[in-house]
Amino acid sequence: MKLDFSIQTTQRQGLALTAQVQQAIKLLHMTNFEIKEFVENAFEENPFIETKSQSTDEASEAPKTDNEIRKDNSFENQVLPSPVLENKTTTENQFETGEAYVPKSMAARKEADYDILSFIKEQKKSLYAHCLNFIQSLNLVGTESIIALKILESLEPTGWIQLDLGDLAEKLGCHSNLVANTLTKLQTIEPAGIFARDLRECLLLQAKDQDLYKNSMVIVLDNLHLMANGKFDLLKRRSGCSDAELSDLFKKIKSFDPKPGLKFEIYDAPIREPDLIVTTKDNKWIVELNNSNLPEVIIQKDYAKELRQKLNDKKSRDFVNSKIGEAKWLEKAIEKRNDTMIKVGSEIIKRQLGFLEGGLQNIEPMILKDIAEAVDMHESTISRVTTGSLIQTPQGTIELKAFFSVGLQQEGDPNLKSSTSIKQKIKALISSEDPNKPISDDAIVENLTSDGIILARRTVAKYRKLENIPSSFARKRRHILAGALG
Repeated sequence: MKLDFSIQTTQRQGLALTAQVQQAIKLLHMTNFEIKEFVENAFEENPFIETKSQSTDEASEAPKTDNEIRKDNSFENQVLPSPVLENKTTTENQFETGEAYVPKSMAARKEADYDILSFIKEQKKSLYAHCLNFIQSLNLVGTESIIALKILESLEPTGWIQLDLGDLAEKLGCHSNLVANTLTKLQTIEPAGIFARDLRECLLLQAKDQDLYKNSMVIVLDNLHLMANGKFDLLKRRSGCSDAELSDLFKKIKSFDPKPGLKFEIYDAPIREPDLIVTTKDNKWIVELNNSNLPEVIIQKDYAKELRQKLNDKKSRDFVNSKIGEAKWLEKAIEKRNDTMIKVGSEIIKRQLGFLEGGLQNIEPMILKDIAEAVDMHESTISRVTTGSLIQTPQGTIELKAFFSVGLQQEGDPNLKSSTSIKQKIKALISSEDPNKPISDDAIVENLTSDGIILARRTVAKYRKLENIPSSFARKRRHILAGALG
């Protein structure tokens, strides 16, 4: 075999995405809040990027002179010029009149649509910190202190612990009675029920704390499974209680907190502000960007021009040119993203006027392909824009993605029914049922058939489970239990 070296030339086709194109695609995924964070990060890294609010603050401090206001066209041509969009996306979102609507993606900031102070919540002490302070107040010493801290490590957000006392005693090389006694001390914490190992123990601790600990209460809590299954006759025989006594015990148990640790759960601000807002004016539905949480990029051209004139070395001038180019790209990319949001959101709402007036049960079947063809974009682009984006409507604030649902063809009916509207009809039937005689899946099928919707029983069961609705038997049992507790 002969081995030698040779040089060959080959030609092939390929597709590569530049870093800027990749970033532009990522911008489509971002919500208004994420766009704001992105611009703030860019502002820190690029000296020629400024936001609208920052520019306004500076303008109020020092009025510009005529020379500062004058535009330098020669500089525009020298430093990676970014042409202004000839025609911004024109969207017919005034549906009744068909008048063209020009979305102002980079409109000036308006007053916030939300009270920011309402998002501020006092930070309470965490469950862990509360329990740690309690352990320190017990003044445990030696092995007991170590055991208490080990038990604290297994504490869950609910306030329960998942712990085998025998295993802990073996690991620490101490007697199991010492571990049990330490746990007993920890279970005296307020609120009662923390450091419980299961539901029964959690409720028993609360019964003791409220001086309700007696034989009948213990028997009922030992037979919670009978209570859950509605087997009250068997429970009465085991506890020796009458109907009135058992009902009284149920009411007391209902007042207990099965997960006392959640009282210390710290939640952040409520649901974030929407990205799009649907309003009505003169009987026209208008889709607009929520400008209260959307940044506007401003390029410091005058500062860049002045700096560039002072620089002599090529490397520094290239740096200025590069940063100005990045700023112009960011301005154009965000504007394009906003125009895409308006265009897609408007087309979705245009097809879902029934939802705006009547709610989810009037949602029309619609898939990504329908919107993609209407706005002349790829389905992947529609998916990126709608995923995670919120729109505020008269029916509430929901995700854009929620408007998409498959259509079901009904026999003899040329019009498709959306799966979402059918689910809402099923929920409406169940919500209006007689609690003593819950409607079965077969009965739901018959009701839908009378409305011209043909579904198999298994399809109804599937939709019911997707909406986390239990079976008719489980709903009846829950009603009986609720009546006993009431």
